[in-house]
Amino acid sequence: MTGLTSQVIKHKLPLRIVQNCHITLNNVVVDESQKLPKATDFAKGTNTVLKHSRLLVCWVAAGICMGVYDNAIKYVSERRQFGQPISGNASFKLGFQMVQEKIVKVMANTQAILLMCYRLSKMADEGKITIGQIALAKAWCSERAREVAKWGREVYGGNGIIHSNYAMKALADI
Repeated sequence: MTGLTSQVIKHKLPLRIVQNCHITLNNVVVDESQKLPKATDFAKGTNTVLKHSRLLVCWVAAGICMGVYDNAIKYVSERRQFGQPISGNASFKLGFQMVQEKIVKVMANTQAILLMCYRLSKMADEGKITIGQIALAKAWCSERAREVAKWGREVYGGNGIIHSNYAMKALADI
């Protein structure tokens, strides 16, 4: 369309699955034949899109947290220190308990986010949710997910900064 330009944002680190662009509109005129026939109320349509997209952000946070948990569990089960996995065993050495505490925080917050997402989705399906409730949940889930990513990064110790470990990707994504 004349006057419409878009440029892909290159070298993006987080959420590479989402293709972001710089969009420029310069004297763009939309022909009547190109308009959506049911798009008559801009505010109502925008609120509907915001409700769904903000709720999706909560689910994305849940998915990232689940990835942090899965990868952290795999790492602590395989990483050995003093001849045993850092996930610990019946002896519960102090260093291992610190790792276990982080894993517990990761799982507890992940489950809380999942429950929040489930409840909000049920309310949305029933038409009993407000944009304010969704905005609050988006902020809360995102904050919890940042904590989960931080704890997941700490589980890796010095290896947490390595590109191939999920922890740093999760921090960038969330």
